[in-house]
Amino acid sequence: MRRPGRYEELLETALRLFREKGYRATSMQDIADAMGLRKASLYHYVKSKQDLLVPAYQYTIANHARRLEEIASSAGSAREKLERAIATHLQAIIDHADMFALYLREVESLPEHLRQAVRAANRAYRVRFEAIVRQGVETGEFKALDPAVAALLILGACNWLPQWYTPGGRMSPQEITDLFLELLLTGLLNEGGRMDAYRSLHQADLGPRDLPAGVQDRPGAQGRGSGHGVAGDRPV
Repeated sequence: MRRPGRYEELLETALRLFREKGYRATSMQDIADAMGLRKASLYHYVKSKQDLLVPAYQYTIANHARRLEEIASSAGSAREKLERAIATHLQAIIDHADMFALYLREVESLPEHLRQAVRAANRAYRVRFEAIVRQGVETGEFKALDPAVAALLILGACNWLPQWYTPGGRMSPQEITDLFLELLLTGLLNEGGRMDAYRSLHQADLGPRDLPAGVQDRPGAQGRGSGHGVAGDRPV
């Protein structure tokens, strides 16, 4: 039996190497060396580098889901919670940009049972985001809109970040985060009063796990921890 905590150490080591070197440039030998193991010993835990991609993704999502749960259950307004949730989500993507970009490209090539596992992790994470939006709609802080679709729109915008984020670009991670918050929250905030939000929510609400027609239940994506984000020669 593997030693308790050793597998988690392996995932953390793999994530660090994926972030520092990129997924494709990281070899099993690199991971074994960083773990202080022989390469043959590494195969006691995984059969291939791909076997680390989905668990590492799930491990990352689980860690950030716990942070999101703390945000959702904390005191404060829905706007304050959503600001913190979006900022935390964007930081997670920036920290692991290479892995999430790779995940976006390769998730459909994964075996079905792995795709299902990833989708389940994404769904649970999305529901937590949705709960914050739902709170704001019910209190009238946000406009009377569908919380499920609003959460999908927010996460969809954030999850596209790895497609254009470049460390060393003309915007810092904080500047990118501030821009996301300005654009995403502007559309949500109810500046004109309550607008009978609860009644509209009741009419439009599909439940935390249901999606309206035309919205597919697709996994989102979520590398580098610092530096600047928008490359000067890339459109934003």
